[in-house]
Amino acid sequence: MTTSPGSGGLVPAPVELGGLSEIRVHGVGGTSPESLLGDATPTRVAGDRVAGFYRTADAAGRHREAYSWGGLTSRSRMRALWALLLPSMLANMAGWMARRWVTAGEEEISRPATLWVFRWFARLTALALTISTAAMVTYLALDVLAYQWGRTEPLPGPADQAAGVPGEVTTWWTQTVETWTAVERPGNRIVLGALAAVLVALVFAVLARHSRSSYESVVPPTPISAEPGAPDVTTTTPPPPSLRCAAALDGGLRAADFWAGLEWHKFLSRIHLTACLGVVALFLGWSTWSLGAGTGAGAFGQVATVAAGAALLLLVGMLAFDDAQPDLGWIALTLTTAALVLAGTAAMLLPSGPGPAGMLPGARSALNVVWGASLVLLVPLAVQQSLAWVYRLWQTSRLRRKDEPVPRLSTFPWAGPFVMNTIAMVVANTVLLSAIVYVAGVVGTIAWGFGPEPGTAADPGTIYVPMAIGSLASILSLGLILLVVLFAVTFVVVLRRRTKANARGVEADLRRRYTAAGIPDTEPGAAAGTEAAWWRSAFDPPLFGVRGRQRAGRPTPWVHKVTTMRFVGDHSRAVAVLFIALTVCAVVGLVLFLNQVLVLRREPPMFFVDVGTKVAVAFPPLYVLVLTLAWRNERWRRVLGSLFDVGTFFPRAFHPFAPPAYAERAVPELTRRIWRLHDNGGRVVVSAHSQGSVIAAAALGRTSSRAGVEPAIGLVTFGSPLGKLYRWAFPALFSDGFLAGITDAGAGIGPVLWRNIYYATDYIGGDVSTGTSTISDAVDVELVDPPTHRYVVDQPLPRVLSHTGYWYDDAFWREVDEMCTVTLSTGGPRPGSDVDGGGVDLVPPDPTMSGSYRAQAVMPLVDATTSPILRESAS
Repeated sequence: MTTSPGSGGLVPAPVELGGLSEIRVHGVGGTSPESLLGDATPTRVAGDRVAGFYRTADAAGRHREAYSWGGLTSRSRMRALWALLLPSMLANMAGWMARRWVTAGEEEISRPATLWVFRWFARLTALALTISTAAMVTYLALDVLAYQWGRTEPLPGPADQAAGVPGEVTTWWTQTVETWTAVERPGNRIVLGALAAVLVALVFAVLARHSRSSYESVVPPTPISAEPGAPDVTTTTPPPPSLRCAAALDGGLRAADFWAGLEWHKFLSRIHLTACLGVVALFLGWSTWSLGAGTGAGAFGQVATVAAGAALLLLVGMLAFDDAQPDLGWIALTLTTAALVLAGTAAMLLPSGPGPAGMLPGARSALNVVWGASLVLLVPLAVQQSLAWVYRLWQTSRLRRKDEPVPRLSTFPWAGPFVMNTIAMVVANTVLLSAIVYVAGVVGTIAWGFGPEPGTAADPGTIYVPMAIGSLASILSLGLILLVVLFAVTFVVVLRRRTKANARGVEADLRRRYTAAGIPDTEPGAAAGTEAAWWRSAFDPPLFGVRGRQRAGRPTPWVHKVTTMRFVGDHSRAVAVLFIALTVCAVVGLVLFLNQVLVLRREPPMFFVDVGTKVAVAFPPLYVLVLTLAWRNERWRRVLGSLFDVGTFFPRAFHPFAPPAYAERAVPELTRRIWRLHDNGGRVVVSAHSQGSVIAAAALGRTSSRAGVEPAIGLVTFGSPLGKLYRWAFPALFSDGFLAGITDAGAGIGPVLWRNIYYATDYIGGDVSTGTSTISDAVDVELVDPPTHRYVVDQPLPRVLSHTGYWYDDAFWREVDEMCTVTLSTGGPRPGSDVDGGGVDLVPPDPTMSGSYRAQAVMPLVDATTSPILRESAS
């Protein structure tokens, strides 16, 4: 691309902003702009290499742009490390899964999407995950490594060398190491273990702070001025940052400050960092208190323990606020840090002596208290969700008694927030408990219990691990695998049976659709040597090859494949059954476990402990293997990133250590790009696939803060999870009222013309106007998949396009072309916009990018009178 069509230079030509621009937004997996535009070297016209807008040559009467946001998620190697944050991602996602009785109307617009009590309890369950994780990391560092392993594996020191024991030459460094790791100085060793645990907490806090500077720090879209062409009213003083939690804003996704989560994330990060340090201080203080009972060091340890416990209780109350409280956050962090310093100082003042063999004194009590507190913090949310379920039953019964319609929108069954938080706890405990068993087995020989029997000496190299840890590690690992395998086997069996039963009906439906679309059948017995003889139908057996499974009069394997994909598309949300079964088993198992240990005073059950612990110790290496493969292989990163693209859409309003929300940047950028084009006389059609449709909906449904009238925006969503997944899993945010309001001229950033394209075979995308939805049925357009049954002899049969094949369907592109025509027919550019002059972007040269964009004159669009959509809207 050059400065002029005849220039031989490499400086990009100005980008025209007027006319019609189609902006393509990709879905999960980080599709490249080259693939989106079918151009090997498109030109970046806005944004940066992480997330930017790219343009290729004009075609079909419109500019063609692509918004590539994959660099925010799966295209970077660093995103592979997000697998470590899976539990916190689930906990943050759980806070957005609330349901509400009112899903449309003025009340739904003017109030927060969730209740204050729910937000408080959801934040408490996220805190429970943090302190539970911190407890296991601290126990591993202080007890297993610093105290028990350090007690049995001292480093060679000067005394050893004087006796002729091989060792390194004595230096200040080895003397310092010996002082801090000596068997006779357990206080110094547990301080080292505490520092290791603090370092882990600081790593998570630093990662959260670093990602916050790239995501939450992006300013939400605000108008640069009032009306284009009006006197300069540019605001020189930026508005004060929003302190409010996004989940507490009136109108939910409509709120202008929904993506302004910077201050709230700072506050929440400080709370969770304080919780981690508080857990370490509690363990260290309690251990010092026990080791130094009756001494001054023990008294100081007791004071530190009480201070750490008080700080943790303070955090529980602080999470009740919906507005960030920076001063309270600093007070709690200061109190916890002081407790940690006091506990560390007291530990270093402990009298010399190896300490008792076995588990670190005081660590058992601290572990029980913190672990118990994390379980107690789950109870309020469970109670609230149960009461909400009873309330919904009462409301339904009341409406039925009055013969009034009952809302029938498919949503996540029962209590999604509690279910997802339980899964987060199960995943974290499975991995971390397995890691404890694994590390203990690596550094020594595991003995189940708290220490040697009274009157007996501990065997050298023995690491004592409580039976509860071994029991839970084996039960969780085996139970998790068993449930997943059982669910998979059940689903496959049902899938095969339903495929066989539905195949004839699917074949009949496909034949009817192909006939309606004007796709002719093949000519039976066509003369050899003619074109007609080369064409075959996928409904018929192949001319060549094995026909073992194909019998006359029965559907072909091709039909069975389509039937299978349709079944998967209809039942992809059956994964909720697995989640709920896992939650029920976890709750019932926990009750039985506590009854066995606390009520009956028996040893924890050690079912299949040998097999279970062997499976358990395989989890940490397997986790590292997945991370390594994802780090090295982009394809693995895309698969892993696809899961995180769904789980990291919402702001980190509940758990600050979750992976960052890419929408914190993507939604503002897309909004600003639309405004930029509108202010230069441009018109916009957004064609958004899969997760990109969620970004587009959030941008177009946001309440505009700009004055004046925006022109109509065309929106074509395809393979969209808005109805099948987001309204189902996040009904309070992606409510029926919000989705229906996208097409309302009085809502969002302008009137929107919406077409939602989907296949019955799509396992992610689907329709949005189902059940009692207030969305117009005209929004949904179902296309037949596969697009044709005809194929050439010896060529592959038509493939099922499912979720990823919309880009290759002519019927889909006809819908996009028609939407472009309809959008232009609704009126002119934004009043007062710069239509004639200045409507260009000067693209700065970028040596790292190839410039291939070729500016072309905008060609006229198809005649509006021939458009089926126009004829439909006119009627």
